[in-house]
Amino acid sequence: MVTAVEDTARESDAWVPEAWAEHHPAPPSEEDYAAHDIDWVGESAAVLTTTVSQDADGAVRVLQIVRDLLRGQLAAGSEAACIDQIRLLEDIKSAAAAAQVVATEEFRHRRDQAEADAGIKLEQRARGIGSEIGLARRVSPQQGSAAVRTAHTLTTDMPHALEALCDGRLSEYTVGLVVKETSHLDPAGKTAIDRHMAPRYGKTGSRRLAGEVRAVAQQADPVAYMKAHALAKSARAVSIRPAPSGMAYLTALLPLGQAFACKKALHEAATSMAFSEETVQAGPAQLEADLLVQRLTGQAHAEAVNIEVQLVMTDETLLGTTSTVQTPGHTASVSPVIDNTGRHAEDVFTAAWMPGYGPIPAALARDMLDPVHDHQSPARVFLRRVLTDPVTGDITKIDTRKREFTGAIRRALVLRDQQCRTPWCNAPIAHLDHAHPFAKGGHTSAGNGTGLCARCNYTKENPGWHHTPTNTSTRNITTPTGHTYQSQAPPIVPSLTRRN
Repeated sequence: MVTAVEDTARESDAWVPEAWAEHHPAPPSEEDYAAHDIDWVGESAAVLTTTVSQDADGAVRVLQIVRDLLRGQLAAGSEAACIDQIRLLEDIKSAAAAAQVVATEEFRHRRDQAEADAGIKLEQRARGIGSEIGLARRVSPQQGSAAVRTAHTLTTDMPHALEALCDGRLSEYTVGLVVKETSHLDPAGKTAIDRHMAPRYGKTGSRRLAGEVRAVAQQADPVAYMKAHALAKSARAVSIRPAPSGMAYLTALLPLGQAFACKKALHEAATSMAFSEETVQAGPAQLEADLLVQRLTGQAHAEAVNIEVQLVMTDETLLGTTSTVQTPGHTASVSPVIDNTGRHAEDVFTAAWMPGYGPIPAALARDMLDPVHDHQSPARVFLRRVLTDPVTGDITKIDTRKREFTGAIRRALVLRDQQCRTPWCNAPIAHLDHAHPFAKGGHTSAGNGTGLCARCNYTKENPGWHHTPTNTSTRNITTPTGHTYQSQAPPIVPSLTRRN
């Protein structure tokens, strides 16, 4: 017999779990989390889109949010997920490059329109925008100008290439090659090539695609290609840039036939010498390099070349200051030894400076005094001593006894600035100019002197540009948009700026 109390208890027992479940729901599953993430991303995208559409500066804030999100560590969870992330991030890089293209072209158009409204002649408009783009992208002014040209071509003449860049089928590097290979064509020709090559975008590697574009571009307008080739001959030049481990790249930009003739001559001469007793230690590639140096310099040995080495030293090294070592019972002054050969520390860490190259160990500079080590064909090596402050690394004095050069201040400025002072330019110094113009009361002094390449020196004369010295070695560079970039003269040798 069931009593009313038992019935009530059963009803209560049945009700309690349901009530508990109502107020204490089960934890979400992985599927629930995934669905929530999708909803969150969709809502976030809608918010970001609204922000951009309602505020002229919204796009900048959106990009800052995206940048900050990517700064975090994106845990993949598996090897396959890592590959997926790498692929997607590559697509994001391409999409960002496409967005840069659009922004660059809009900047160019707005500047051109503003200067047109101001009555500036067509040939005088948009001067210096390559330098502004270069500073914003942290590249050289030349690269900035190339970005402006590429952006204009992609947005006006090559929409398929721009679309392929947006969706990740082409990288920024590859799309740049496509633009370069069609540079000799008129806008209609570029558009035709872009339409013809669109199915190949993303289907082959950069080098192969560039070759295919070059082939069809040459067929499209052979006359224009030959005119471009004749014009390109005027750009032939020889350049040098540093390489790791005390090496350097010597590069010659030559017409195609001349370049192959030079390489062939070196290869044939090196091959004929490859198995002689004198060259048994060197391979064909090394012999080609040695022959190049010998034929250009007229030296009997490739190592025995005339150079100038500028020794950079602190007052401690110049005066032979020794370190103090304290031991129980007495104090002794000794020169620090770097290894078991007895070499002193300053033998390794006292730097030398090669004009046009940069810092090298003093030991390597001394080795250049007798590079062949036979004392029979010594190189003529000119030494110049430069005294630097051991704390700041600034030049405090320069020796002017070498008769081939005059103007101690000029040499000191070139040595201090090393390259064009515009951030990320890296071009050789061509002009020494007043940061604060001489016509406006600027002094002709090391504190007001600035080493610039010719382009950057002319650019700073355009309206809206200002170079302001803040101390002896620091300059603030302000562009027409009001952006300011700081230019700090690099230390001659980084280790000399720290006193241990």
